[in-house]
Amino acid sequence: MNILAIRFARLGDVILLLPALSSLKRRFPGSRLTLLTGHRCAPIAELCPAIDEVIAVNRLAMRDGPVWSALREIGRLVLHLRRKHFDLIVDFHSFRETNLLALVSGARSRIGMKRYGAPYLGFCFNLPPVLEDKRIHVADMFERVVAGIPPTTEPHPDPTAKPWLTVERRRSSGPPQIAFFVDAPVPERIWPAERFAEVADFVIEKFGFSVSVISSKERGELAVAVRDRSRNPDQLSVYIDMNLRMIVQIIGSAVLFVSNDTGPMHLGPAVGTPTLGLFSVGFPEHFRPMGPNDRFLRSNPIHLIQVKDVIAVLEEMWATADRDLQC
Repeated sequence: MNILAIRFARLGDVILLLPALSSLKRRFPGSRLTLLTGHRCAPIAELCPAIDEVIAVNRLAMRDGPVWSALREIGRLVLHLRRKHFDLIVDFHSFRETNLLALVSGARSRIGMKRYGAPYLGFCFNLPPVLEDKRIHVADMFERVVAGIPPTTEPHPDPTAKPWLTVERRRSSGPPQIAFFVDAPVPERIWPAERFAEVADFVIEKFGFSVSVISSKERGELAVAVRDRSRNPDQLSVYIDMNLRMIVQIIGSAVLFVSNDTGPMHLGPAVGTPTLGLFSVGFPEHFRPMGPNDRFLRSNPIHLIQVKDVIAVLEEMWATADRDLQC
């Protein structure tokens, strides 16, 4: 079975798709799974053991560039997909253009998620649509799409099932590390740097942790501000403008992870690091960190989340963490 899954959108959406892709591989034992996604998310997809191949597309360049260039690239993509001879296409994105890609791919079986309140080109598919349910977590919705595909054989549990992302967890001989992601796409989702600094000082002084503070290049001043406001700046390492693989490595090497509500928050659950998400205008019901040991706090505006509450949750998470993490 040769399968193509389609999902563009943001980093968090693609990370939340990975459990469903693992389920898809288990549903069709021995299948080959290809993911068509945006070029910015491709490095994460390449770390997922369920995915055999990634086809990366710069969808924004197609949209914003010259029409002739976009048409040429679309033509090349269609030819590439047809040459792959896919047996099944699963459109997890379900925009008009991805619906049409499913149709022109030539795959004999095609299924799509019908997004709530959005156009859906039903003639592009020959399996019943899976209706989007806004009441459930995004990852659960993706799993529901997989469950809607008729299996060709009896699906069975995979005793060798792998994590969503493959990462080498480097536990140093020094103090345990906690990681913070202090950035977010909009200010409303950014917990104040001085609050992160207070939490850093607590875990350094109470638990003997070292702290890794991560932010994007565009908001690098946030990570620097956390270090500058800490009483223990020599125990804080600042990481700015890191590529996705390096961010995965840092988070995967941590024993706990605290993040604002943004795509990299989902890297914690993906690599098995217990994660605390800080929410404001976002919806934890749809996007909370979803590992069994993960937690979230929410208040709008976000500065109303209290340091004492974050510390209380971290103490509970650390007390119940895997003993192997506490070596």
